[in-house]
Amino acid sequence: MIEQVARRMAEQVVREAPEGWTRVVLSGHAGRGGSGILGGGYAVPGPRAPMGLPDVHSRLAELAGAIHGDAAGIPSDGPDLTVLADLADLRYLALGRQQWATLLDHGTVPPALAAISIVGDDVTYDVALALASRAGLDTGDALRVAGSL
Repeated sequence: MIEQVARRMAEQVVREAPEGWTRVVLSGHAGRGGSGILGGGYAVPGPRAPMGLPDVHSRLAELAGAIHGDAAGIPSDGPDLTVLADLADLRYLALGRQQWATLLDHGTVPPALAAISIVGDDVTYDVALALASRAGLDTGDALRVAGSL
């Protein structure tokens, strides 16, 4: 179900892409309260800045519903994080401390993961390094970043 929703989202992104595009970056969120696009855009070679984003709000909501079980009308105590292992090209993932622990306990880290973000007020630098190491990332050159831009 989740893969089907993700494929429909990808098809929409390709269908709405501007001529000459080479890639697209989307940053967004979705849940029971709605969805939002945080940034990104289509990359088009040349002197142009990234171009507009496709309107994927409904697809994000559909994806969140599939992950949470809402699409099938099944109540859920939380998302099934093991589905993330099926996203072979996922390079960056932001989760809370307990979500990372659950994902790592099941050994279902996406294979192409290059960077992780551990969100929440309960995350110390040592906890972040330990979780990143468990995820198979080299923590030798780890950076600590805090604040807002």
